[in-house]
Amino acid sequence: MAFISQPRKSIIVLIVGLLLITAAIVFVWLQMAPQEHIDWNVTIVGSFGDEMTVTYDEIKALPHYEGSGGFFTSVGYINGPYRLRGVPVVELCDLVGGITPQDIVFISASDGYSTVLDYKQVMGDFITYDPATMKEVAHGQLSLILMYELDGRILSEEEGKPLRLAIAGDDSLLTEGLYWVKWVERIEVIPKDNKNTAES
Repeated sequence: MAFISQPRKSIIVLIVGLLLITAAIVFVWLQMAPQEHIDWNVTIVGSFGDEMTVTYDEIKALPHYEGSGGFFTSVGYINGPYRLRGVPVVELCDLVGGITPQDIVFISASDGYSTVLDYKQVMGDFITYDPATMKEVAHGQLSLILMYELDGRILSEEEGKPLRLAIAGDDSLLTEGLYWVKWVERIEVIPKDNKNTAES
């Protein structure tokens, strides 16, 4: 059995003690460090004209969905899959009366970009692709979410900070990037008969 001298034992104990103290200080600092305040509002409009504005903090306080997903661009660049967290869009629609199969959802961003989704898509019906082969594959349950966290952190400006549309599930698959709208600021439920309102 190797023998450790008393002075060496003391040094080892001292180093271990310092490491533990340092870890405790870092932990306390992380808990006390001020969190970034994000000033952002999303307007949600129901099919009967009900309207409400929710803040970023209020959105984060709603029941969330966590899953995996990624997307590919029109030129084939692959992003992800990532670990995603956000609020299901259907839950946000419920705040203003919900969505029916006869409705569409118009989503717009602060940069002027917008997209229109039908009822099935809001409920998670998308074509998915294998990240390794880029071939279309079957998928389990998907959720269309308003994402505020990617891989355990807030989004960067380039990624769509603070809120981005995303498609998440349990299978770590890809979807088309056109659905991943950045900088979302308005969600509007519109009866199909009135879809020209969203396009005007």
